[in-house]
Amino acid sequence: NTPIAKLLQAAFDVPVHLANDADCAALGEAYGGATKDVNHSIMVTIGTGVGAAIIVNGKVVTGSRGAAGEVGHIHVDDEIEQPCGCGAVGCVEQFSSATGLVRMAKKPLTESDVATSLREIETVTAKDVVDAAKAGDKVADQIFDKFCDYLGYSLAATAAVIDPEIFILGGGVSKAGQFLVDRVQSYFVKYAWPGIRGIKFALAELGNDAGIYGAASIVIDR
Repeated sequence: NTPIAKLLQAAFDVPVHLANDADCAALGEAYGGATKDVNHSIMVTIGTGVGAAIIVNGKVVTGSRGAAGEVGHIHVDDEIEQPCGCGAVGCVEQFSSATGLVRMAKKPLTESDVATSLREIETVTAKDVVDAAKAGDKVADQIFDKFCDYLGYSLAATAAVIDPEIFILGGGVSKAGQFLVDRVQSYFVKYAWPGIRGIKFALAELGNDAGIYGAASIVIDR
């Protein structure tokens, strides 16, 4: 509840605009990246958490209190007991994020003696899980599959309301590339109603610069 934009504007005597990081990333991709020729899109940023931004007719949909697009907090699981960072329980972010991948990997490593190459790694990261899944490790692939299952489900639910032309996947975990896109899209098709199954999926193009492009586009637009 701190008016950051007003404080910075007063301190530097220049116009200051405040925007959500996921919204900026989506605007950046729309300004000069993967969705520059698209009017309706949803960008999902998969990193420590799961962020998302909705663009309709070239404009970000923020909602009545700035909470539109919080795909990461769609409820997908009734079994998990620990709360999400938002305070709720069973959010997709608890599974379909870098943090979620690591958390899910710890369970078979600590609660069973199942054979997996992940045991050879002292501190398992999300990249380790993805790399092991790509290499054919069955345990890692099961973990990654659950990650993609829940994300595909949540995007199918989102698309039923928004009906975008395309989903763009960005963030650190998106470095998994087409391996991620294909698996998430397959689950999206499984859960989506027939009228929206043809929505396209692609990777973000601007990387860490997307937010900079988006922030610049906001200033230019205003």
